[in-house]
Amino acid sequence: MPSEDRIKGIMEFVKGFKDIDIQAVGDGLECWKLHRQVEQAFEDDIARWGLTPRQIEILEVLYFEPAGTATPAELSDEVNLTRSAMTSALDSLEQPGHIVRGPHPSDRRMIVISLTPSGREFIAQRLPERYRRMATVIGQLSQKERKLLIQVYSKILDIFTDDSSGEEK
Repeated sequence: MPSEDRIKGIMEFVKGFKDIDIQAVGDGLECWKLHRQVEQAFEDDIARWGLTPRQIEILEVLYFEPAGTATPAELSDEVNLTRSAMTSALDSLEQPGHIVRGPHPSDRRMIVISLTPSGREFIAQRLPERYRRMATVIGQLSQKERKLLIQVYSKILDIFTDDSSGEEK
C-alpha cells in the first residue's frame, strides 16, 4: 500500500501531465489502498487456519465439485490463478494431506485433484465459519450499499477488460 509520502510524490508527478485527471488518480490510489487493506484483513482472518484465501477457495471448489475431482487447469480458471501459481498452491495443499493428485480417468497425460478424507473434513468444518463471517461483514451493509459495491466492482472490471477502449492496459 502506498504511504502518504508516496501518494504525495505520485500526485506531484501526475501534475506534470495535462492529460491525466489528478483527482481520478488520487481517488484511484485511495480506492486501491482501501481494497488492499480489506484484502489484508481477509487474509489475516483466514491465516489462523494455516492457509491463504486462494487455498481455501481451491478446497471449497473441490468440496462442491459434483464429480469430486477437477484438473489443475479447471481449478486455475475457477479461482483465477495462473497455471504455475496453481501448481504451487496444490503443492502446499498436498503437503499437509488436504488433497491428492491422481490420474485422469480418460486422458493419461493429465491429472485430477481431489480432496482427501481429512481434507474434506478440514474444509467442511471451516466453510460454515467462512460463510458466517462473510454474512457478518456484508450484513453490515445495507441492500443499497451491497448493490452499489457490486455495481462499482463490476464496472471497474468491465473497464479493465474492455478491449474496445483502444488504450493500453
